[in-house]
Amino acid sequence: MGIVNLGNGSFVSRTKELDRPNSYKETFEVGASTTYEPTGSFKNTAFLIEAGTNYTLHPQDGDTLTAGLVTGQVYNIQLKKVVNGAGTVVQLIK
Repeated sequence: MGIVNLGNGSFVSRTKELDRPNSYKETFEVGASTTYEPTGSFKNTAFLIEAGTNYTLHPQDGDTLTAGLVTGQVYNIQLKKVVNGAGTVVQLIK
């Protein structure tokens, strides 16, 4: 049997990489009484309303959302602008 030098032998990884297409990696909180426009440093793919009902959300495509969203529900909609009123918090997710 020969000697195996570093870089010459085969290696079997025991760590399985999991592909989770619907999992999220980061969040960004848009606090109360704040206007936020996501930039290249944080391109969101979804959002949720954490608290409050005083919001104006501008999706990347489509009409402005101002009412009717359920607190805590994740919406798979990319937002280009978030305007929160007093007491409203939105979590952007990517």
